[in-house]
Amino acid sequence: MRKVIFDCDNTFGLDNRDVDDGLTLFYLLGSPVIDLLGVTLTYGNDTLEKVTQMTKELQRRLDLSFNYYGNHQAEFLAEQVNRYPNEVTILATGALTNLAEAKRIDPLFFEKVKEIVVMGGTTEPLVVNHHPVTELNFSCDPLAAETVLLSQAKVVIMNGHMTSEAFFSITELEQFLSLAKEVIPQERAEWIRSTLEKWIEWNEEVFNFSGFCNWDMTTAVYLERPELFSNERFYLAEQQPTIDKGRILLTEKSIYSVRMSKKLLSVYEFNQLIIDRMVKGL
Repeated sequence: MRKVIFDCDNTFGLDNRDVDDGLTLFYLLGSPVIDLLGVTLTYGNDTLEKVTQMTKELQRRLDLSFNYYGNHQAEFLAEQVNRYPNEVTILATGALTNLAEAKRIDPLFFEKVKEIVVMGGTTEPLVVNHHPVTELNFSCDPLAAETVLLSQAKVVIMNGHMTSEAFFSITELEQFLSLAKEVIPQERAEWIRSTLEKWIEWNEEVFNFSGFCNWDMTTAVYLERPELFSNERFYLAEQQPTIDKGRILLTEKSIYSVRMSKKLLSVYEFNQLIIDRMVKGL
């Protein structure tokens, strides 16, 4: 079992806000290889206050068992990596503020982490179905993003270009819901359906497609099935002057080496795996 802390900006259930953090949580709860130590909350999709509110609501409505922290998140992170040195993997899918703060608490924090898998960043303009998209997670707190990226911890970046390929369509939604209705009460399934259908409607208006990019889910799937992603490594420049716009600056050679996949190799396998794990998590 892999010890994991999920650092996220969950807004599942909030109108016109992304659902991928919540779906990723379902996955983590349903994965047979993941021991979810806790969920630390950050901002990005909305304020920390809203993220905390929606995480409480999600847990209540779906009766899910997990510990989450809307206060003292960095203390929890530092405490856990000291309790389990070189065993804790952090999935970070929002602003990276909590991780940078954990380093201030414990200057050796990044040396004690097993791996950090982050969703965020771009290397060129990001376009989704012919629509320009603004990077969110790194640009929310660029100083924290730079701190994490240049920490020399084992960092994996699931950038906006690759994760935009993780498309979850109305077909996958129906498959997921039909299986979910077999294991959870109808009112829970209907709340999930309503939330996801509203998000698909928003995406139809903005991106003109019937589904959504399951950006954050890539971090969880990577832990279980890294072979679903291409295996490229890059070097980061010693200074990141464009990180305030979410843009990662690469260089030919440096001491800052990261894995950053260019391609999701099988969207079908990806979606079938996440449907299975999400249903188990519920």
